[in-house]
Amino acid sequence: MPKRPQQHQTAAKAENAVRSLWVNGGHAVDTIREDYGEDLLVQTCLRERVDASRIWVQVKGTTKDCSDEQSALPVLYINAEQVLRWSRSSDLVIVTLWDVNNNMGWHTIPDGSFDHIALLEAGTSTVPITFERSRRFDESAVEYLSWFARIDHADRSVGYSLSVLAEAEEEAAGEAAEPTYVKHHQAAIASVVHQLATDIGVFSRDGKMTSDFKSALSEGVKQIEGETSEQILGRSILWALAKTAYANCARNGLPSTLLVELTENIKNVAFGDIFRRASAAE
Repeated sequence: MPKRPQQHQTAAKAENAVRSLWVNGGHAVDTIREDYGEDLLVQTCLRERVDASRIWVQVKGTTKDCSDEQSALPVLYINAEQVLRWSRSSDLVIVTLWDVNNNMGWHTIPDGSFDHIALLEAGTSTVPITFERSRRFDESAVEYLSWFARIDHADRSVGYSLSVLAEAEEEAAGEAAEPTYVKHHQAAIASVVHQLATDIGVFSRDGKMTSDFKSALSEGVKQIEGETSEQILGRSILWALAKTAYANCARNGLPSTLLVELTENIKNVAFGDIFRRASAAE
């Protein structure tokens, strides 16, 4: 059913407002012309570099006055098949609610909020999409969500390559040569992890460790205990990574898989020679 003129005007205002927030945050935004359930495609960017991660945005405008902090926000009813597709997407999908009269909005992430089996069984019926007042959609949300997507994409990429390598190790047991794709996935992990380490402020663009990360690492070494110097360093890097990510990634944390791979990358890049000499001396 086509939108009435007033509905179209409300939708256009909401979409323009949401789009402007993404653009002002330094991201590339395309409007989806076909009605597949998403209104905007955001190509996240960091320091004028386009990321591999993307965000799909569904925008719902409302003329209801949502300014009263004590009142409940409107509930959207979306086709269950649509929500299931969003939940299965490897890209981040968010739904935004925009109060066009008060120029304020909120967002929610469908993934993780619904049981996939229940959505599958719901078929063509609708399911409620709710919004929390604590999840405003503003400049801070744009920064948080762009980092969320960037980190999530890196985690998925590394996790996939690790699973392929684990299978390859079993298949190649006893064989003299490694399959070509093993080196490909090893290189993919190294590339993603080192890029992320640079993005979050561990290394500068010239490959040197930043002064901020050095300070965090030094602080960690003073607090962390371990049986060997390598244990202490490893735990201190984990501690410094968590602190650095929280400070530089809009309060996003790092998944355990990325923490482990980042720690190994930092140890090899920044401290590899030290441990190689120590091992040779033993």
